[in-house]
Amino acid sequence: MARQEKGAPHCPFAGRTAMMTLQVETAADALVIEDLLDRAFGPDRWLKTSYRYRDEIAPLPSLCFTAVEDGRVLGTVRHWPIALAEGAAQGMTAVLLGPIAVEPSLKATGIGGRLMHLAIQEATRQGVDIIVLVGDPVYYQRFGFRLAAEFGITMPNESAPRVQALPLSPRAQALTHGGVVARAFPLAYPVAA
Repeated sequence: MARQEKGAPHCPFAGRTAMMTLQVETAADALVIEDLLDRAFGPDRWLKTSYRYRDEIAPLPSLCFTAVEDGRVLGTVRHWPIALAEGAAQGMTAVLLGPIAVEPSLKATGIGGRLMHLAIQEATRQGVDIIVLVGDPVYYQRFGFRLAAEFGITMPNESAPRVQALPLSPRAQALTHGGVVARAFPLAYPVAA
């Protein structure tokens, strides 16, 4: 899957001559993405609690995307499998979105928003019931995310106001006692090649 977007007078990419492509992440992108994440979040990003839900678990290949222009990765978003335990969401397909990152010099140019819209659209198309993330509520509200607590979802050792959820299915939209975010079992498949 690839989408091409060209700059136009009304968009943040106005005046740029190259095309930006949103595409599924490839195995060849892995090291470039790690470098981008270090530039965006710093090398201590691994200390964040949300990374414990990703330890020894592969991201979902069909839900990992990059924004590429002239062969250069400008942004990335990934999804990881998680479980929702001890609540009504048990058995639902739940994913942890993140990290999402854009080349620091290109922040506020719309790349992150485009990646978010694609990520949500594809998660919906692929039958995900609910997306959970840890991040700035003000930023993620524009994509429909709300406090996970509104759905009865908690994430141990995370700041509750930063834990956000976006229910995609009618069943998930009706949650009031979703449960506790838990690690999924390690998956054997790698990022899409």
